[in-house]
Amino acid sequence: MPDYSKCIIYTIRTPNGLYVGATCNFINRKYEHKSCIHNENSRTYNRNLYKNIRDNNDEWEMKPYSEFPCKNKMEMNIEEERIRRELNADLNIRSCYGFDKEKKKEYQQNNKEKIAEQRKEHYQNNKEKIAVYQKEYQQKNKKKVCEWEKRYRENNKEKIAERKKEHYQNNKEKNAEKNRQYRENNKEKFIEYKKQYQQENKEKIAERKKEYYQNNKEKLAEYHKQYYQKKKAEKLALTT
Repeated sequence: MPDYSKCIIYTIRTPNGLYVGATCNFINRKYEHKSCIHNENSRTYNRNLYKNIRDNNDEWEMKPYSEFPCKNKMEMNIEEERIRRELNADLNIRSCYGFDKEKKKEYQQNNKEKIAEQRKEHYQNNKEKIAVYQKEYQQKNKKKVCEWEKRYRENNKEKIAERKKEHYQNNKEKNAEKNRQYRENNKEKFIEYKKQYQQENKEKIAERKKEYYQNNKEKLAEYHKQYYQKKKAEKLALTT
């Protein structure tokens, strides 16, 4: 637990940028910043601050700006944000007390590909860890996850339908081949299932056939007409 009575607001200056931060351990925080500048495996590697430092040949200076003994993180963040705005620090990509929504939105709009690539890279490098975390979280929060999924489905019906449609269109041949292979490997099972279904749903099947016939009289009549003409022609060809 940090000792917020030792809170320090600090600045990091480069030849053309300024960053404001807060910490309860100045020495450790300085070491953390230093270790992130050239660590390509760090999630913070591409933050404005570290990119700016690299662009300026590692020329940076971290100094305490003011001591601010306080009770908790919220108080520390509020003061940190006040100083950030006061000094107009341009290397913070977000506000210190909650996200600066406009700045965050602008950053995301201007760096879509970079953010997507970072997320993809992070996922690739942490697949197993993420899978374990997700499994543990779902086990501990079953009710919450179910509620979230239900709410998401209700609020995104059109999006989900569109995504399913797109997935179906992009995987038609693959799914058809998979289904064909499955039927080939489970012939007896399918025959038994079909037989059982017909036994249990005689009235439903009869009703469906009747309804189909009523809705497609002309089409069926034309089909039968062409079928008999074809058979008649074949029979005539055999006798001549």
